[in-house]
Amino acid sequence: MIAAGIALFYVQSAIAEPGVTAQSVLIGQSVSLTGPLGAIGTDYSEGFKVGLEDVNRRGGVHGRSIKLIQMDDGYAAPRALANTVKMLDEDGVFMLVGSLGTAPVAAVLPLIAERRVPLFAAFTGADSLRREHNRYLFTVMASYGVEAEKMVQHLTTIGHKSIAVAYQNNAFGKDGLAGAEAALKKRQMTPVVAASIETDARDAITAAQTIARAKPQAVLVMMAGKATIEFTREFRKLDTAAQVLMLSVADTNQLLRELGKQAAGIVVAQTMPAPFLEKSPLSKEFRTLMKAAGKDDHIGYAAMTGFVAAKAFAKALLLAGPEPTRERFIVAVQNSRSMDLNGFQLSFAAGQHHGGRYVELTMIRPGKSLFVY
Repeated sequence: MIAAGIALFYVQSAIAEPGVTAQSVLIGQSVSLTGPLGAIGTDYSEGFKVGLEDVNRRGGVHGRSIKLIQMDDGYAAPRALANTVKMLDEDGVFMLVGSLGTAPVAAVLPLIAERRVPLFAAFTGADSLRREHNRYLFTVMASYGVEAEKMVQHLTTIGHKSIAVAYQNNAFGKDGLAGAEAALKKRQMTPVVAASIETDARDAITAAQTIARAKPQAVLVMMAGKATIEFTREFRKLDTAAQVLMLSVADTNQLLRELGKQAAGIVVAQTMPAPFLEKSPLSKEFRTLMKAAGKDDHIGYAAMTGFVAAKAFAKALLLAGPEPTRERFIVAVQNSRSMDLNGFQLSFAAGQHHGGRYVELTMIRPGKSLFVY
């Protein structure tokens, strides 16, 4: 009777946790499905949902299916915060998974700390969100600073010394600028010129002209969404010789759709294995499941990031045990050390909540195929 009573206590404790029942775990996600990052957010979302569907098809986690409440924030920080409040207060989610964007994620950090709610696999590489340890924030991708270091390392290795920076005029873009400046400073260099562009790209022509006038050998484009597309379109009209390099969130799929032949030769840093890589078990699994779900058009790096986020969350939930709580989830991730996702490794610890280290450079070639440097 004592054993039965203890077992009943733990079952009741788990069910009493917000968003957790005997049959399911409810999670929330605020993501950009519209607005300047709508294309990236949509691809990411499709990959995430396909990952969750596969987990549920296999019986869920400890017999519980994972249910998702997803809300569009249009890449607006106030909407992201409002969405998060609603999901916590009205929908009663267990935790947040896969929120997108530097400013939207930054906006919810005080709230999740106050409520002690984990935000897992936030889709941002912002170094500004990583400098101070946050017990409730976890990511699965490398930082923009690491991406910038990889780009500058490549450029200086091939002898480029004249490097410009174009950056988005918001928290994300300024974070990218800081990463670029740090990578250059490490080599006793500074940008030959730096130009900002608004998120809606209304000043794309001016920014392109500012960069082109400096005649750089290469330009680091620290942008995402519409700003990336419009800046590149205008810059290509003025300068076709400079090497253009972009962060992973530039989104290769969107570059190909929007720029066509103008995308040829652009180097994009990636924080996930190539979705088309035959030798990667994770990539093969991803493509198979996306095609089976009829999501062929969304196959790409953003969707791969969403897929990895879903798989990592399911693995972490499994490690949290059959009676999950928010606190047990946090401790389980911290104690996981190395998390193997079908050959792709993430590494977490008590003082290290940013599990991704992987960065490679890819170049867009005519024919819409990619090769790795």
